[in-house]
Amino acid sequence: MMARKAQTASPTPSSSGEAPPAQVPKILPQPRQRRRSSLVLGALVVAGGTALAAHTVNRMSDRESVLVMTQDVALGQPIAADNVSTAMVGADQDVAMLRGEDLPRVIGMRAAVDLMRGMLVQPRMFTDHVTPLPDQQLIPVAVKPSRLPARGLRPGDRLLVVLRPEGQVASDEEAPDGIEAVVDHTKGPDNDGLMVVDVLVSKSDGPKLAPLAADGQVALALNPRRP
Repeated sequence: MMARKAQTASPTPSSSGEAPPAQVPKILPQPRQRRRSSLVLGALVVAGGTALAAHTVNRMSDRESVLVMTQDVALGQPIAADNVSTAMVGADQDVAMLRGEDLPRVIGMRAAVDLMRGMLVQPRMFTDHVTPLPDQQLIPVAVKPSRLPARGLRPGDRLLVVLRPEGQVASDEEAPDGIEAVVDHTKGPDNDGLMVVDVLVSKSDGPKLAPLAADGQVALALNPRRP
């Protein structure tokens, strides 16, 4: 028996002569768990941003304007407008600092201590007393420039003024008298080639120093500044 060739069956047309509609694959729905995780993550991000913003606002509200030194000012010197400014810092109720609104009041006052650039200032660091104070005397001391430190003298430097009257010869055991003083101002050299150093001394030492200082019968020794 002869084998018969297999014939491919063609699709049977519908009775109306139209091709049957194509089958569209079904789209499976997204898992609800993934959508829920995305919503939770978004809520956490929003909550974290809100908390961070609130923390920043609270930190900013704890800061206030205080006075800060912009230049060094030595003890006893007046405060100029460019010596001090304001800065925003964290509030500390245990530290008595001068506030920003006190700036106009301190201009023209004098430094009660050595003030350094960047220092936050407190009320005790300023005074409205003009030197000399009631228990002090200001004595001008005339000295040759060669008897001064090479770096010079600055207001606020602490000195030991050694008395050396002319014609007086001290023995090896006898140390010359010394008077503690603070530099208030320096000027010179004058027409005689002398530097004039205004020093502040105690009221009891003034009469002893004055007659010798005018004639240059003294020597100046620079002491360390107090911390």
